[in-house]
Amino acid sequence: MRPDSLGSFEIALLIGGMALVTLLTRAFFVFLGARVQVPELVLRAIRYAPLAAIVGIVAPELLLPPGAVEISQMDWKSPNLWGGLAGFVAYFWTRQMLPTLILGMTVFSLVRYWL
Repeated sequence: MRPDSLGSFEIALLIGGMALVTLLTRAFFVFLGARVQVPELVLRAIRYAPLAAIVGIVAPELLLPPGAVEISQMDWKSPNLWGGLAGFVAYFWTRQMLPTLILGMTVFSLVRYWL
């Protein structure tokens, strides 16, 4: 019968394995150097990876209520949605972080209080 929790050796083995995989994937181009030519299309696509990761993290927080798993459960009364939308408009209009934070948090708080 297998116990419910992992032992110290198994945890150390998992951490070591994850570290090795991370090292190999991040140092791939360093190890191979100039022997690998990355196509220009791939280099241009890689520039959008950080933005895609941030959108993937932030969008569900803005659009979905707590506990929801699909977009059909979106709630128009969600303070996250309206605060995020106000922050987006403020940044698009001013291109400054402070007004974005102030307006987004103000709208979030007001919607949270009133709805």
